[in-house]
Amino acid sequence: MRAPGDIYLLTVDDLYDQFGEALHRYAVGLAQDEDRADDLVQETLIRAMTHLLLLERLNPHQRQAWLYKTLRNRFLDGERARRRRENLLLQLSWEAEGATYMARALDLSEVLEQIPERYREVLERQQLLGMTSEEIGRELDVPAATVRSRLRLARKWLRAHRSELIR
Repeated sequence: MRAPGDIYLLTVDDLYDQFGEALHRYAVGLAQDEDRADDLVQETLIRAMTHLLLLERLNPHQRQAWLYKTLRNRFLDGERARRRRENLLLQLSWEAEGATYMARALDLSEVLEQIPERYREVLERQQLLGMTSEEIGRELDVPAATVRSRLRLARKWLRAHRSELIR
């Protein structure tokens, strides 16, 4: 306890002695990992180093609240960064898979030759020539709804036979 008039500066050691165990328990509850919890406590105390004058003016309950909030914010920042990294890796893997797919794909004409005629004629017109289902229907003398149905069935057939088309 300090006497009136004593000059006292709060230190990180003081914060750790007073709140370290409670912060660690809280961090383990958030992170569900001992090592990550240790890192969170350390990051929180490093942050506290730059705010010692503020923390000096707060009562113990306010200090604890500040430390808990800082730890929670560090945890949430880490989770957001982890999700961004995972999304980026997922996106890169999709792009790499697409590039691999394109590199391994047969010549388009060879692939089209393997597709049944009833599907090939509508796919070629839509995908290669950019025709609408109405335009294809007029050309093939079938209703546009039939063209759309054949396109749907063609896509279904392609999904089912994808492994045979790509070697």
